[in-house]
Parts: sequence; structure tokens; C-alpha cells
Amino acid sequence: MMGIFSFLRKKKEIPPLPLELPKLETSKPVSFESSTIENVKAKMDLLLTQLDSLRTQYETLNERIKNIEQMIQEIRSYYYRR
Repeated sequence: MMGIFSFLRKKKEIPPLPLELPKLETSKPVSFESSTIENVKAKMDLLLTQLDSLRTQYETLNERIKNIEQMIQEIRSYYYRR
């Protein structure tokens, strides 16, 4: 919006954009070999954790299946007694 006194305002100057990008300096070069070994170790730890979790879930499921089998045997025994 332009008001009556808009000619008294100072125009904002836009600074020119730099033509060259600043150079990024890295303090230490990261070796490719050590980073991949660390990645592999991290992935192996993750897989071992997942395997432990699965083992626990399977043990729980096996216990539940045993309980269900016992219940079925009890029900059959009641059925065949009569």
C-alpha cells in the first residue's frame, strides 16, 4: 500500500548475492572402510536384538500352545467319560 508520505521512506537496499559458495572444511577425513565396519556392526547388533525378541515371542507362543493342548485333552477326557 502506498500512503501519502510513502516518498519519505527510505528504500531498503538488498545486498548482492555472493557469487562463490563458501568452502566447507572438514576437520578429519572419514575413512570409508572404518565407517562401513561400524555400520555393519550396528546392523548386526540390531539383527541380534530382533532375533532375541523373536525368540522370546516364540517361547511365549509355545507356552500358550501347550496350555491350549492341555485344555483340549481335558475337554476330550470329559467328553469320552460319558
